[in-house]
Amino acid sequence: MRRQSGIALIQVLLVTGIIGLLMLQMGLTAREQVARAQALADRAELQLAAQSREAALLYSLLTEPMVQVEESKNPYAAAWNFRGQPFTVDEVTFTIQDESGKMRIPDQQGGDFERLLAALGVEPTRARKLTLELMAMQGVNQDLRTLGNAGDATMKPAPGLFPLQYVGQLRLLPDLDADLYRRLRPLLTLYPTPGFNPTTAPPDLLSAQMTKSQVTGVEDARKSDTMDAQALWKLTGEQANETTVLLPGPGLTVRLDMGLREVHLTRTTTYSVRPYQDEALAVWQRSGADGKEE
Repeated sequence: MRRQSGIALIQVLLVTGIIGLLMLQMGLTAREQVARAQALADRAELQLAAQSREAALLYSLLTEPMVQVEESKNPYAAAWNFRGQPFTVDEVTFTIQDESGKMRIPDQQGGDFERLLAALGVEPTRARKLTLELMAMQGVNQDLRTLGNAGDATMKPAPGLFPLQYVGQLRLLPDLDADLYRRLRPLLTLYPTPGFNPTTAPPDLLSAQMTKSQVTGVEDARKSDTMDAQALWKLTGEQANETTVLLPGPGLTVRLDMGLREVHLTRTTTYSVRPYQDEALAVWQRSGADGKEE
């Protein structure tokens, strides 16, 4: 009887242990499912909030002058800039970069691209090689000078050109490594910009266009908000015309960063903003979660 009672006790303890393990597993599973459900709810709430904040910014871009006015009652117009420097409104971080402040990727002549590489510290031989690779990728052949003729080699467009469709294609260049691509990416665009805007260009791009003293003067003028056509003429000898513009737009890349508890959301979109045209606002390009253009 004692042996039977001991065996029964062991069986009871064993069953109790198994039930305890099952309850623990059910508790962990339920906790995981609740956390997953909460994350999905947070993501949905965050998506809705992001659309609302982005719509408010876009409305401001369509109705407010594209300059920073600190005393403005509009919180976006009071805080924004168009040089790609982050600003915060209602705990949401925005970045606006004027596409006219970037270099359009060349599809026929590569001189500007080669000068940009030189400004980034790329040695001349490699810069020249990368430029030739970029041109060859787009169907532009190198027209070498004949023996005995003066002058450098030129670029000769082929009958069937195929320009890049998105900036990420630059990673296909054999001599372009990840570090150089990371430095080039924010300086280049495929948006059909009306002209170059030195008031919204990154410093590295200014260095490819101007001397060191001119870059310093332009940056000082931008910081003091005194950069206008007269200041540009005094600093660089350039005049505002069809190739040099001083106002941002119409292409604007807007990046939004916001979070809710454990969920974070980033949205990057390039818009065409033309308030006085029939199609006042259009999405030109949108980046997915992995940074690839859509």
